Amino acid sequence: MIMKRMLVMFLMVMLVAGSLFAIGCEPDEEVVEDPLDPVDEEPVDEEPPAEVDPGWVFATDHEYSIRDDGYPGLQELYGFEFADVVTMDLGITYGALRDGDVPVAMGFATDGRIAAYELVNLVDDKQFHPVYNCSPVVREETLEMYPEIADILNPIAAALDADTMSSLNMQVDIEEYLPVEVAEEWLMAEGFIGDDPADMGDGEPVVVGSKEFTEQLTLGQIAILALEYNGIPTVDETGLGGTVVVREAQERGDVDLYWEYTGTALITHLGYDEAITDPEECYALVAEEDLERYGLVWLDYTPFDNTYTIMMRQADADELGITTISDLAEAIMSGVPAP
Repeated sequence: MIMKRMLVMFLMVMLVAGSLFAIGCEPDEEVVEDPLDPVDEEPVDEEPPAEVDPGWVFATDHEYSIRDDGYPGLQELYGFEFADVVTMDLGITYGALRDGDVPVAMGFATDGRIAAYELVNLVDDKQFHPVYNCSPVVREETLEMYPEIADILNPIAAALDADTMSSLNMQVDIEEYLPVEVAEEWLMAEGFIGDDPADMGDGEPVVVGSKEFTEQLTLGQIAILALEYNGIPTVDETGLGGTVVVREAQERGDVDLYWEYTGTALITHLGYDEAITDPEECYALVAEEDLERYGLVWLDYTPFDNTYTIMMRQADADELGITTISDLAEAIMSGVPAP
């Protein structure tokens, strides 16, 4: 009996052992990877951005350094940053660039010193800067008093193309004539004034203002001489200050007339964020809104577009192969040494 029980137990143990052995010998089940599961990859060492050469210094006037359509917006759009930015009085940027004090500077497209100093304007290939055609802007009350102002100044504005304005600017900045001398000679040569002025009227004088740089001073004198030749008395407030100063003076009624740029009005005075690169579209918008909001009338605009420009020395730009602002941004951010 005992032997029989032991035999049964032995057979049960063998049966269990055989089953376990069979399970252990079955092939492993194939594991199918889910293509959506994240795959462990070897970490890739990203190359750190190149260090900006400390020689890349940008010269600008204060106004451009803080304007929405100036340096802050420019560097954001083009994705670069100079090693340093130095602010200086308006106009000194050209000499600083010419003399090698800085490799890049801001300027104005119609400035006569660009050609005279062998500088070059880099192409604004992303069209950051708005158009800056220029118009005489007159208070509505002033134009009601002297409606002939439009007939006097509109033909003058139409005659001011880019070559003409650059030439007038060069006569002041390079040849060192006074703005009033340059204005008078040009008006005489073009037949807008002559030796037979009208009798001066006895009405309220028109206060003519301007900003403080060469082009504005010359345009202010052009307006004064043309109005006085036609018998309209004036008060000379040219060189009053920067954009904000002159504009606020006009809104207060302290200035009746000054020449303003369409792009400046669009961004600075009317608060638009996006640049407009079509001259007629920009002019139509600012003319309509300035009249509705502030009672300011925009007369006809000039063919010249005195937009902001980013300049280099021609020789340096040629050597580095830089023709656009994008080229400049790539050179700076890739660690190219400054010239």
